[in-house]
Amino acid sequence: MKSLTRRSEISQKIVKVALAGCPNVGKTSLFNALTGTKQYVANWPGVTVEKKEGVFTYKGYTINLIDLPGTYSLGYSSIDEKIARDYLLKGDADLVILVADSVNPEQSLYLLLEILEMEKKVILAMTAIDEAKKTGMKIDRYELQKHLGIPVVFTSSVTGEGLEELKEKIVEYAQKNTILHRMILDYGEKVESEIKKVENFLRDKKLRINPRYFALKYLSGDPEFYSEGVKLGLPELSEEERIGYRLLIAKRKREYVENVVKEAFADAGSKSLSLSEAIDHVLTHKFLSFPLFFALMYLVFKFTFDIAQVFSDLLDLLFSQLGSAVVNTFGENAFTSLISDGIIGGVGSVLVFTPNIFAMFLALGFLEESGYLPRAAFVMDRIMEKFKLSGRAFMSLILGFGCNVPSIMATRAIDDPRERLVTILITPFISCSARLPVYLLILRIFFPESSAAMLFIIYSLSILITLLSSVVINWLFYRGRTSPLILELPRYRMPTLKNLYIYTWNRGKHFLKKAGTIIFVSAILIWVLSYFPAAGDIENSFSAMIGKSLEWIFKPFGYSWKIVTSLFYGAVAKEVVVSTMSMLYGFEEETFLGAKEALSAEMDPVSAIAFLIFVMAYIPCFATIATIYSETGSLKWTLFSIGYSLSIAYVLSLIVFYVGKLVVMLI
Repeated sequence: MKSLTRRSEISQKIVKVALAGCPNVGKTSLFNALTGTKQYVANWPGVTVEKKEGVFTYKGYTINLIDLPGTYSLGYSSIDEKIARDYLLKGDADLVILVADSVNPEQSLYLLLEILEMEKKVILAMTAIDEAKKTGMKIDRYELQKHLGIPVVFTSSVTGEGLEELKEKIVEYAQKNTILHRMILDYGEKVESEIKKVENFLRDKKLRINPRYFALKYLSGDPEFYSEGVKLGLPELSEEERIGYRLLIAKRKREYVENVVKEAFADAGSKSLSLSEAIDHVLTHKFLSFPLFFALMYLVFKFTFDIAQVFSDLLDLLFSQLGSAVVNTFGENAFTSLISDGIIGGVGSVLVFTPNIFAMFLALGFLEESGYLPRAAFVMDRIMEKFKLSGRAFMSLILGFGCNVPSIMATRAIDDPRERLVTILITPFISCSARLPVYLLILRIFFPESSAAMLFIIYSLSILITLLSSVVINWLFYRGRTSPLILELPRYRMPTLKNLYIYTWNRGKHFLKKAGTIIFVSAILIWVLSYFPAAGDIENSFSAMIGKSLEWIFKPFGYSWKIVTSLFYGAVAKEVVVSTMSMLYGFEEETFLGAKEALSAEMDPVSAIAFLIFVMAYIPCFATIATIYSETGSLKWTLFSIGYSLSIAYVLSLIVFYVGKLVVMLI
C-alpha cells in the first residue's frame, strides 16, 4: 500500500528527497542554493530536534527537500545518527542525495556505502568542485560511477555549477522503479558466511529492512539491530565477537573507499602550504588562538552595538511618533492607552533592538560560514576540558547567543550522556538574543561611552559562569572524564551574500515571531494588569500589587516595585523586561530620553550592573524550561535548573552590588 502511495505522489509530480552527508561538507550551502528562502523548520516526530525542509520546483515537479542531521556514520550513539538512519530506513523519501566534499571525500564515501547497503536510490553530489579545480585536483566522474553504480554530479553552491544537472537527475532518477545498482561488498569468507546464516534465518521474518543490511548491523553489535536479532531468535554474540566483526566490516569499507579515491581522484601533487593550512597556523596557534578568538568576539559585539545603533534610533523615533499620533488622534482613554502604551509602547520598545539582533546574527553568520567557528570549538576544547566539557559542548553553547532553545536541542550531537545533561543545564547562562534588548537599554543609559566594551564584558561573564557551573554540577553529581573531541575542520570559504542572508534571516525571524506572538500577548496582558483595577492609576494596579509583594526580596539592591515587576514578567521571555519597563515608567512617548530620565532616577551605575547580572543569570524563559524538560525527560533536572539559576543570579548580583558600592566609596 505504501509503495502505491509513493508512486501516486510521483505521478502527481511531487518528489521527496533526503539530503544526507557528514558535517561541514557543504550540505547546508547546497540546501540553501536549491531552496533559497523557501524553507521551514519543525521538529522530528517524538523528539525536539530541528527538522529543516525546503521546496523548489523544476520542470513541473515539486521537490520537497528534507535536510537530515549531519553525521559521519549511521550508528546509534547520538540522536542525530538515530534520526538520520531511521528516516533513511523507514521514511518516505523517493531518493537520497549524498553530499560529499570534493576535496576531502573519504569520510563521505564511507557514509555513502552504508546508505547504498540499505538499497536506496542515491545520487552522489560532489560539492565544492570549484575549490577542487583551484587546487589542481582532477576527479574522474566515470570511475566514480563505475565503482559506485549511481549518478554522480559535480556541484558548487558558490558558482552554481551542476545545480541544474542535479535537479534534472532528481526528476529523472525518482521516476525509475528500480535501483540502478545494488552495492554488495565482499567482507571476506568469515563475515560473509555469518551474513548468509543471518539472511537465511530472516528469510521468512517479513522484515521491512534489507536482510543483508540487518545482518551487518547485527554482527557489528549495533544496539538496535542486535537486540532485535536476539529477540527474533538469533544467537547472542560475545562482546569480543561483535568487536571483531565490527573491525573487519569497517576495515573492508575503508579499503574499498581508498581504492575508489585512488582510481577516481588525482591531485596536483603540490606539497606547498594551502591557504587554509596557512591561516590555521595562526588562528589555531597554541598561544595566538585565544587572544584572536576573544578579539573576534569583541568585534562582533562592537559591530552589534555601534554599527546597528543608528537604525535602532530611527525605529525608536518611529514608534514614539506613532504612539503620540494615536493619542493625538483619538484622545486619551482606555482604548488609546492600550494601543499606544500597551501594544506600540510594549512591543515597539523591544522591536527597536531588531537591527542590533540582526547585526549580531550577521556577524556570527560570517564567522560560521567562513569556517572559523569549528576552529573556535577546536581551540576552546583545551579550555573546556578543564571545566569537564569538550569542544562539542562549546559548539552547542555558542548557538545560545541566538537562542537557548536550539542550543539545548543541539546537545543531541554529544555522545556522552553525562556531558550532554551538564551542557543542557548550563546552557541557560549563555546570554541569548532575548536578553540583548535589556543590555542595550541599560548600557545606553548608564554607560554611553563604553557600551560595546561593557557588552563584551557581560557576555564574557556569562560564558565564565556557564563554565564554572559545569564544574559545580559535575562536582555535585558526577565524577566522570570528558571524551576527546574528534572534529573535521572545513576549509575556509568566503561567505556568499545569499548564504549570509539566509543564515541571518532564519535566525533573526525567530525574534520577530516572538515579537508578534509571545511579546505581543504579554504586552497586552501586562497593560491589563497595569491599567486595572484603578483605571490607569499604575500605583494601585495589579502589577503594582505583584511588584510590591516581591519588593522585599530585592530590598538590598534598592530596586523599586516597578523594576521587580519587570523581572517577574521577564520570566516569560526576557524581552518582556523592556516592554514592562516601558509601560510602568511610561517612557515610550519620549523616546530614549524618557527612558534615561525614568531609570536614572531609580538606579545608579552600580545597581544597573547588578540588575544586568541578575537578568543575565536568572530563571530561563518558559520556552527554555519546556525544552529542558523535553530533552531531559526529568522534572527533577528542570526544577534544579530553575532553582540553581535563581540562586546564582541573586548571589552573584548581590556580590557585584556591594563590591561595586565599596569600590565607589574608596574612589
